[in-house]
Amino acid sequence: MRRLLLCLLMAVPGMMLEYPHIVKAEPAATLNSDHYLHSHFNKFAKSRVDMLNRNYAGTKESPRLKHTENGVVGKYSKAKKDSLTVQVRRTQSELSPFIGVMKYTEVRYKGSGDCSNSITSESFERVRTRSVTEIFRFVQDDWQ
Repeated sequence: MRRLLLCLLMAVPGMMLEYPHIVKAEPAATLNSDHYLHSHFNKFAKSRVDMLNRNYAGTKESPRLKHTENGVVGKYSKAKKDSLTVQVRRTQSELSPFIGVMKYTEVRYKGSGDCSNSITSESFERVRTRSVTEIFRFVQDDWQ
């Protein structure tokens, strides 16, 4: 209903309803970091990184272990929260007027030992680093 009302009011020249979450900007413009949608997306992105770190198959505290002929190999992944960058942009779409882009670094670690008890956090080495970019849209006052 609110969108219909907004569309009708925008169709009438000179009339515009003021909504705090509607930003009058050029299409594909990046929002300032002090804009409330930017801080809203920043909180969302941080919670997403926390959720990813909780849900990886292996973590630093509980690595994924594989028994081989030479002993045990442990692996785990981690999304680096300190590498997180976010950006919010205006789109031309009426259904999702904003997109949020989050970028972070995902690191995979690997360690080995004679048995599972011999693998300590110091025995893990970084074996792979990759940059991850995720794009979300802002729909019905939430990021999806």
